Amino acid sequence: MSETTPKYWQSLAARAGEPALLERSRDEFAEELPVGVAAQAPDQSSRRDFFKVMGLSAAAAMVACQRAPVQKAVPFIAKPDELTPGLALWYASTCGACSAQCGVLLKTRDGRPIKVEGNEEHPVSRGGVCAVGQASVLSLYDANRSRWPSVGGSRAAWADLDKAVTEGLRKLAGEGRAIRLVLPWVMGPTAEAAVARFLSAFPTARTVRFDATGELEAIAEAYRLTHGTRLVPDYRFDQAKVIASFGADFLGTWVSPVAFTRQYTSARDAAGKREMARHWQLEPLMSLTGASADRRVPVAPSDLVPALAGLVKRLAEKAGRDVAGLTGVPEARVSTDVLDMLAGELWAAKEKALVVCGGDEPAAYVLANVANELLGNAGTTVSISGGLTLDEGAMSFGELLGELEAKQVGAVLFHGVNPAYAHPKGEALAGLLKDVAVTVATNDRLDETASLVGFHAPDHTPLESWGDAEPRRGVLGLRQPVVSPLYETRGAMESLLRWAGVEQPYDDFLRARWEAEVFPRANVATGFQSFWDESVRQGVVVVLPRTTTEAPAFRPESVAAALRGSAVTAGELELVLYQKVGLRDGALANNGWLHEMPDPISKATWGNYLCVAPSTASKLGISDGQVVEVGIGGRTLAVPALVQPGTHPRALGLAMGYGRTKVGRIGNDVGENAFGLASLTNGKVRRAALGGVRLRVTPEHKPLALSQIHASMEGRGLVREAELAEFLANPSAGNEKEEGHGGGHPLSIWSGHEYKGHKWALAVDLSACTGCSACVVSCQAENNIPIVGEDEARRQREMHWMRIDRYYEGEPDAPRVVHQPMMCQHCENAPCETVCPVLATVHSSEGLNQQVYNRCVGTRYCANNCPTKVRRFNWFDYKHDEPIERMVLNPDVVVRTRGVMEKCSLCVQRVQEGKALAKREGRELRDGDIRTACQQSCPARAIHFGDINDPNSDVAKLAKSGRAYRLLEELNIGPAVTYLTKVRNTGNGSAT
Repeated sequence: MSETTPKYWQSLAARAGEPALLERSRDEFAEELPVGVAAQAPDQSSRRDFFKVMGLSAAAAMVACQRAPVQKAVPFIAKPDELTPGLALWYASTCGACSAQCGVLLKTRDGRPIKVEGNEEHPVSRGGVCAVGQASVLSLYDANRSRWPSVGGSRAAWADLDKAVTEGLRKLAGEGRAIRLVLPWVMGPTAEAAVARFLSAFPTARTVRFDATGELEAIAEAYRLTHGTRLVPDYRFDQAKVIASFGADFLGTWVSPVAFTRQYTSARDAAGKREMARHWQLEPLMSLTGASADRRVPVAPSDLVPALAGLVKRLAEKAGRDVAGLTGVPEARVSTDVLDMLAGELWAAKEKALVVCGGDEPAAYVLANVANELLGNAGTTVSISGGLTLDEGAMSFGELLGELEAKQVGAVLFHGVNPAYAHPKGEALAGLLKDVAVTVATNDRLDETASLVGFHAPDHTPLESWGDAEPRRGVLGLRQPVVSPLYETRGAMESLLRWAGVEQPYDDFLRARWEAEVFPRANVATGFQSFWDESVRQGVVVVLPRTTTEAPAFRPESVAAALRGSAVTAGELELVLYQKVGLRDGALANNGWLHEMPDPISKATWGNYLCVAPSTASKLGISDGQVVEVGIGGRTLAVPALVQPGTHPRALGLAMGYGRTKVGRIGNDVGENAFGLASLTNGKVRRAALGGVRLRVTPEHKPLALSQIHASMEGRGLVREAELAEFLANPSAGNEKEEGHGGGHPLSIWSGHEYKGHKWALAVDLSACTGCSACVVSCQAENNIPIVGEDEARRQREMHWMRIDRYYEGEPDAPRVVHQPMMCQHCENAPCETVCPVLATVHSSEGLNQQVYNRCVGTRYCANNCPTKVRRFNWFDYKHDEPIERMVLNPDVVVRTRGVMEKCSLCVQRVQEGKALAKREGRELRDGDIRTACQQSCPARAIHFGDINDPNSDVAKLAKSGRAYRLLEELNIGPAVTYLTKVRNTGNGSAT
């Protein structure tokens, strides 16, 4: 690294010091637009001209003279007893946004669910919620969901649909025709019981399991080979001292990221335990998990299995055991020193070590199982007995396609899956289903699959339905409806029961099963009614396992068979289809919050792109936004490129979940469908193409909607790091004052503020923050932050009140990453307050920088004077086109209008609510009574809020830590937000 190269950088242009970028960063309010973005038609006079002619006082007078629109309130005719106007009701439930099934609390106001929070009493998710779970409340109010059942595309009554489906299935079963029920791998124990009842009613019926990403299916298949049963074990990262991940993004998208994040940060809390788990990450693409790793090694996709095999060989030698079948696996093009060092550290930790892998290749998971077996970590970091057994008798979707092609199927029912979109043979499914007598889908909308069937029985959303979950064996979560169904929908499991002849509402079926099977295992002295009421209130219950049998034994003879045929010929370029933290597999692709959430690594919004390594891009002449054609076999996609640091030179990455065509007005035609580039090998879908990948660079350009564009720390210590050994020797390591940036000035023109009561402050632990962005979506939900859309996002007009700044350090092909949550710093000497001509931004008596929207006339002077650039200007009235979408708005926070500035308020509405509650209860406000939205949702517990005037508060204690520092102290702005230095356990003795 040259002397002119910055230590930390946000983009390759910033690292290279390109003059055009530097010039652009100086002109904060530049009139020119990014390349490829069309200019809007100008007004007759600009805002700047208007203020020149009229003057600020005239503008303020005009705004003040406008009358607010008249609003009429309709009172309750008969108010429910439990509802008090102005107060929220909370319900414990289980998240249904993905297969992790975390425990949540649902906040309702006037019967409307408006916010999702984590359930602290849930022993698995432990109070955390991911961005997808946060956004699920918006999907409840999706105007593009199906509003009624349909037959042949026309609206139908439920009774008519039930009669036709039941008669059709009974006729097919009587004729001995095959009935196939296509389901996701994870649903919940009572849902599985309903499926079993359906199967018993129709002897020719079988289940088909479909996994859009292939990871759960690959894990289950690997354990079937090595342990004789399909299961997903209970991984315990909090018990590990050394973690080795081969492509598993366990902090972002893999299996249960919320639970794993909580465990991971607990294992790496050096400040609390003075020891820290070491994390190795070998992967082809820069992932959220790789960004947090102590040692990250870019590895080509084709080298993941050989690298795992090389690790297993080394562990087997240390254990004095022979593992058959490894000789056929080629050597990995990974440094032998890396594998030797990794094997040595894992072996030293033994039962306190953990090896995991990602992707959809069962051979890789088999090798990970072998590594864990050699380490002897069963019951410590990997609990097989605590894992979940999956459907043993299920067919694969490839087998179903074979039956459909042979015209052997009489009926197909789809629930919770969308293979017409997410399978490489999805387009062929339409033709195959035409020859099936009865086709049914219970998907919540007429999506790519449901639009192909004859009977559509739309399901409730998880917020409208009963259900249960078992994320860990013996941990049972309940899901309860918190709102009456908004449309004429019905629970999918109730539909299955009715078609099977069970005339029992699903909530009764659920309750009866809990009384018969769960209650006897609960080991409580109360009656069932009390047990049930308490389970519904808490949302989770821990019971005794169904059986006390030992975990299945490891079968070493299976390894050779599993690895047979796993050898591949690496290509010059290799394609990996991956999940983004926000959109995942695309099931919630009509959710604008998730589209507009900046990807934690690329910082891009709205659409997918081809990730290319900097060295590869330089060789091929590829720049950001340049359209490239990537192809495999006869399939080709044209997508914009993004030069992504940390990508292996042979790897290309393309996110799944985009390119939907029948999901709704928000998600339709956003990006390209990457599932079509997946390959089929012996009927199995493989989402990594290790050979035969074509790449053609076109002259076309499509601008990317990037959210982090200032791209320069300008030599200031905004993020600070320390090596573990240095931190243990000196708690202030990495936090030394830099020359020229040494802190506040002793003299000031500010008179200061006196705080006789509370003084609210925030502390952010950079060591704990993984950059998952759950806080960003939580803030958006809490504070009614609008979605601006792809075009406005390209113009850098996003409205998020907080962002996650991502900084690189090191060489472009293998950098390290630091994440820094950035919100309004609520400065003691706030630069924004001195320049506002209408006193729209003022200081409160409790240390908050307040924004008075009714005074603001939109001069943007405050944004110009804000050193951390956290203020947002409302360019438009971002209205909800569908009335139902307005039901998600939080009534405690005003909806802002065009032409005003807005920013983080440290959730002042929550502050006032907490103070009012303490006053009603006649007690003093306690530390922890008030939690900001970003703090409450954080799975990593990286954010702390409280009264810094209270010396016993967490935030006051953290502010006195040796790791504590504040931004831009040399400017004497006095931020109320404290950051804690990031600590890494690289073993190098220094952070660099």
